[in-house]
Amino acid sequence: MIKILVAEDEALSRMTLIHHLRRKLSDALIEGVSNGREAVDRAEKLNPELIFMDIEMPLLNGLEAATIIHKRQPETKIVFLTAFDRFDYAVGALRAGGNDYLLKPFDKAQIEDCLRKALHLENDDTDTETDDQSPFQIQFSVWLKNHYMDDVALEQAADAMGMSAFYFSRLFRTSYNQTFLEYLTAYRVERAAELLRMTDIPVREIAPRVGYADANYFSKVFKRHTGETPTLYRQKNTVL
Repeated sequence: MIKILVAEDEALSRMTLIHHLRRKLSDALIEGVSNGREAVDRAEKLNPELIFMDIEMPLLNGLEAATIIHKRQPETKIVFLTAFDRFDYAVGALRAGGNDYLLKPFDKAQIEDCLRKALHLENDDTDTETDDQSPFQIQFSVWLKNHYMDDVALEQAADAMGMSAFYFSRLFRTSYNQTFLEYLTAYRVERAAELLRMTDIPVREIAPRVGYADANYFSKVFKRHTGETPTLYRQKNTVL
């Protein structure tokens, strides 16, 4: 049985990576820890073939933990994770015994490529994970359903996810292939279209219900996305 340890102090990032790994390696034993000290202790007991090690962690950082693990268990492969694209981090990772280096946020393809290199796995074209939502996407979708009608910005969404705005922005683009603003705008337009089709609520009242205080601006955004004004869209698509 393949054994993998994920050492990552950000809970959502740890859950997301474990989710991807379990989807790809259903028979593997995959465990997670939240700091460098736990990584050292758990690695000694688990003796994993592969460790995904975040560089920035409390108690012991990833480089320190990896140095200890590499001395005790030189056969264990270590892949470092970091949100900082810095050459000195890459050099430090290799010196600490690292076999690979992933810049967060990474996507499924990068994870699978890393697994193939580290564990010599064959490519599996039957994987259907692309139809599933990651833990990040699930958590964000819940937040969005409750806040899309508010005056929200990327910083507020990032804070709700427990992330920095920089990391959230990069993870969002990796997850959705869109910026936060592009996704939010499209989502609001979809909700507005539903209200236009299913109700007789005036356009000026629909605007604030989907996050736009200015009804004129809302109409411009709606037309830019659908090619029609809200009024014309309602005339063509109403189901009342």
